[in-house]
Amino acid sequence: MLAFASAPACATTTLDQDLARLLAEEQLAGAVYATIDGETTILAAAGLADVSHNVAMRPDHRVQVGSIAKVVTALGVLRLATQGRLDLDAPLADWLPGVAIDNRWASTHPLRVRHLIDMTAGLDDIRLRHFFSTRNTPDQPLAHALTGDATLLRVRSAPGTAFSYSNTSFHLAGMLIEALSGERYEAFLDREVLRAIGMQDSTTVFPDPDRNAPLAIGHLDDGEPVALIVAAVRPAAQFTTTAADMATLMRFLLGDGAVNGATIIRADLLRAMGQPSSTHAANAGLASGYGLGLFTRDRHGAVGRCHGGSTAGWRAMFCVFPQSSRGFFVAHNTDREGAGYDRFDARFVEALQVAKPLPPPSNQPAPADEQRWSGRYVPAPSRMSIATLADHLFGSWVLDLHATPPTLAPASGPVRTLEPLGKQRYRQDDRQQATFVLTRATDGAHTMSSSYLTLRRIGMLEFATLWAITGGGGLALLYFLLAPLWRRRNVRGAWREPGFVVALALLLALGALALQPWQRLGDPTAASMMLALASLALPLGALWEVVRIVRQRGKSGASHGRLSAALALLAFTGLLAAFDLWPIATWRF
Repeated sequence: MLAFASAPACATTTLDQDLARLLAEEQLAGAVYATIDGETTILAAAGLADVSHNVAMRPDHRVQVGSIAKVVTALGVLRLATQGRLDLDAPLADWLPGVAIDNRWASTHPLRVRHLIDMTAGLDDIRLRHFFSTRNTPDQPLAHALTGDATLLRVRSAPGTAFSYSNTSFHLAGMLIEALSGERYEAFLDREVLRAIGMQDSTTVFPDPDRNAPLAIGHLDDGEPVALIVAAVRPAAQFTTTAADMATLMRFLLGDGAVNGATIIRADLLRAMGQPSSTHAANAGLASGYGLGLFTRDRHGAVGRCHGGSTAGWRAMFCVFPQSSRGFFVAHNTDREGAGYDRFDARFVEALQVAKPLPPPSNQPAPADEQRWSGRYVPAPSRMSIATLADHLFGSWVLDLHATPPTLAPASGPVRTLEPLGKQRYRQDDRQQATFVLTRATDGAHTMSSSYLTLRRIGMLEFATLWAITGGGGLALLYFLLAPLWRRRNVRGAWREPGFVVALALLLALGALALQPWQRLGDPTAASMMLALASLALPLGALWEVVRIVRQRGKSGASHGRLSAALALLAFTGLLAAFDLWPIATWRF
């Protein structure tokens, strides 16, 4: 362990031991981390940088931190504003006239520069090809990520009114930097941000194992090493750094924006990072939220300005706590589903002693006029357009303001107890400040907004209908796969039935897609094309079944079952089409 100032040896040793234990319990390869406390900086590492070669992780290993790149890109935009070359409140069209934004609120809510780095532009997050494609290259023009898909730049909520996490927004911010600087955004950020504030071992350029040595290796769930992946939305997700440089960044964010007497970022802009400003939630008094590249995050009893990041093989998090001039950074070189990364964050909060006692529960009922907001809620908009149907089916939240105390039940996880704070604000029982606020959409719909999500109430009839159609489609596919085999007693006879053919084709295509490398999920491969063709054939097979039944004019129970299954399959493909999921062509998602 390296230290730039003295630290209590006992406390440091205990933290190191606890983090090593957590790595083992969560089955993670290794981690590098840094803490700052006043003038004290501690850098450390644990576990392995490369499992296959048994290389120990060191504090100076370079690591990938995914979306923490957004902080650097936001600082690049703020650097241009500090230099007087950019007005944050100017319409984006003034600077990127060649980018066709589809904004139906343009007359009242134009898309402004600020909205990109506030993530309130209302733009979709990504397409699969942006991260899961072998066709992306480190040197491809940024505009390449926007080609061939007009819907990617369709604004889904009035700009400035609601937060919606979006890599696309920060990709446009990178294009904006290039338009104003006249050079690649990587060159501008490395010089005007990273080097300017003293981050000598970090880069936004795609890392090279030789030039950026020592470079730690990312790992997947089973400990398998994973090669670095080129993201098409590089300004939002490509950043290589070290624990020491992240300590430098944390100190800069806690300062006044000047380095050695030279102003890098105006102090007022630096202080505004992490402060939501224009959303309905912020206007209603919600302090937690996103602003100019940072979250104000309320977790583990502490409120800090934070940003996390993940990419294939990596998870990272850093937080600074301005009131105490403390902060932490941790990067794990394992991307393991289900691992408790929050446990590490909680341990750093404990070690830095930045948590405060939680307010005692009041067990107060919700005001009578707010109880009408009770019901089931779904994300609006969903972070990714392709996830809208899945969010409606599996990602809903149930708000019960009739209960005392009120409760909020997520789709997964424990039910959360709420405390009314007045003015339609509510605090979750494990948070320090208001967690969400009750709002109304422009069309009058009941909504609720948190620091990272806007939810819209969905009627039970709509919710039940979505489940009925989806469940009916699944049962229909199962029927068409099994019933012909049962009736005809052999596969040869089953091939004569169109329902069996299309259901089997879909099953085989899904199997082929599962067997191909996940890195090609967004590419038009043989497997993905098979899936698209099979999905196109679904309604055709169902219609063919209907025609056959009508021609046979059968009255048997089997005919009735086939007709019901065919109609259910037609309804299901209609539902997929309504959510822009049909045909199932992964390269366009």
